[in-house]
Amino acid sequence: MSYLFFILASGWHVILLFTSTIIDWLVSQKIYAEKDKKKSKNWLYLSLFTNFGLLAIFKYLDFIINSLNLLSLKFWWAPNMDPYGIILPVGISFYTFQTVSYSIDIYREKYEPYKSFLDFATYASFFPQLVAGPIVRADDFKKQIDNPFLSFNSKYLRVGISMIIFGLAKKLVIADNVAAHVDFIFIEGQNLQNSALIWWGTICFGIQIYCDFSAYSDIAIGSALIFGIKLPENFNSPYLSQSPQEFWRRWHITLSSWLRDYLYIPLGGSRNGKNRMFFALMITMLLGGLWHGASWNFVIWGLAHGLLLLIHRLLTSFNIIKVLFELTWTRHFMIVLSWFTTQSLIFFTWLIFRIEDFSMLGDSMLTFVGWEAYFDWDEAKKLLPEIHYLTIYLVIIFSLFHFLPIITGKRNRDLYANSHPIIWGIITGIFFLSMLFLRPASSPEFIYFRF
Repeated sequence: MSYLFFILASGWHVILLFTSTIIDWLVSQKIYAEKDKKKSKNWLYLSLFTNFGLLAIFKYLDFIINSLNLLSLKFWWAPNMDPYGIILPVGISFYTFQTVSYSIDIYREKYEPYKSFLDFATYASFFPQLVAGPIVRADDFKKQIDNPFLSFNSKYLRVGISMIIFGLAKKLVIADNVAAHVDFIFIEGQNLQNSALIWWGTICFGIQIYCDFSAYSDIAIGSALIFGIKLPENFNSPYLSQSPQEFWRRWHITLSSWLRDYLYIPLGGSRNGKNRMFFALMITMLLGGLWHGASWNFVIWGLAHGLLLLIHRLLTSFNIIKVLFELTWTRHFMIVLSWFTTQSLIFFTWLIFRIEDFSMLGDSMLTFVGWEAYFDWDEAKKLLPEIHYLTIYLVIIFSLFHFLPIITGKRNRDLYANSHPIIWGIITGIFFLSMLFLRPASSPEFIYFRF
């Protein structure tokens, strides 16, 4: 059924999914049976070459060609080629990371390989998270499908339905409505010298990408729960983060942990001195940015986050910073300052993620920091589409609910899913009415479908 789902979504590209599945299934069996470590490493190389080769061709080949063509404009000897116009296969970034991590784990002898090819194929193609994550580890999935008690569960059913409804409401009501302002400002380029407009567009995009991506994760996790499968968490209120490091522990958690375990640590991590750590961190964030898409925007975005992480590590190494966080009379001030600084920088980098036109990106970044800019909210309101009052209300509501876990100590969706049946019914009704009457006329696809 997962393969049928994939065929309906991506057609013949299902061949790529099957290729990755069969290669990593066979490779894992060979690695596990092979006594010679050198030969087993060669089998691992086959997995890496095949999977990342397919990813390079179908996701990055046209990007490489276009980049070389830009080089040819300045240097006569550089080649000039026509791009192939390759359509990005659905979910290739996600299932590639899943199957590759499985082969690496078998090579590291973390667990035994799947005995059943059908079980492994189900892991690789499991439809709820196939298209846009979360990225699932093979051993976590295997433990659950090996469980003899895996079956329909009434508690899981209610929680799963709650998460699906919660995710749909975030996507259709909040993400898709604020997207209208984001597109209006950053596609049409309306008065890029007005800081009010740029700040508003940046805030709206930060909310849009979070509500859009976390909504899909909620829907995926909820759908899997109905089948009795628990998928890993992918988001945990990232805009509460007080440092870049904490942000990546709360944002796209499964990707962050994958990059840490299969790239950052193998490159040396923090075990071999500062220079090695700096190198490993920058390479990890650069490739993490490139994973998001075949564009120089994502490369720059990844490097920007790498620099933020490096600066944070350098600052926290100073004793004076540690003392200020420990002193009673400065602690709360430092917490607020670190939160405000972190979020300002995070939202600043969202400009790089969103604006494809580099000329517009440069102007927007200068305006964001106040360079040759002015602040005029009245002008901004006049320029924004007619739905601006609804969008303003939605931004306020999102902000209130995003900070609610600080007070309750629980996530919003958990409070909703585990509430009294009557309260649950009322909230569900409100969500459905909101989706019915507040969703925009046209709903864009999930942002991470493109990655």
